[in-house]
Amino acid sequence: MEVIELCGVGILSAVICLILRKINSEAAFFVSVAAGTIVLSMVISMLMPTVNAVKDLSEQAGIDLRLIGIMLKALAVCYITTLCSSIARDAGENSAAVWLELGGRAAIAAISLPVFADLAKLITSLIR
Repeated sequence: MEVIELCGVGILSAVICLILRKINSEAAFFVSVAAGTIVLSMVISMLMPTVNAVKDLSEQAGIDLRLIGIMLKALAVCYITTLCSSIARDAGENSAAVWLELGGRAAIAAISLPVFADLAKLITSLIR
């Protein structure tokens, strides 16, 4: 049912934006931003059981929770960056959207650095 609600919000906001663009394009932009925020909060609530299951499974498998945290942070950066770049594109700022996406990729690289450091240590220990 959650997916139907999610799609309902998306379709309803698209219709409202289409109507508002003819009357007041600025209002349509704000409806789009509000809809994006609502959809993001719905997605987060839908993902929480999955996040908790991944944490539980990683604890049972003996996987370092720090690595799971890094993965979840990178996933959050992906979602937030996509939302923000879409908002920038809706506002007609394609250049800003490209820079936001670049910033998101840089943030993911920075977040992932500890994983690469651990991987380098593992490879070094295997070589010796």
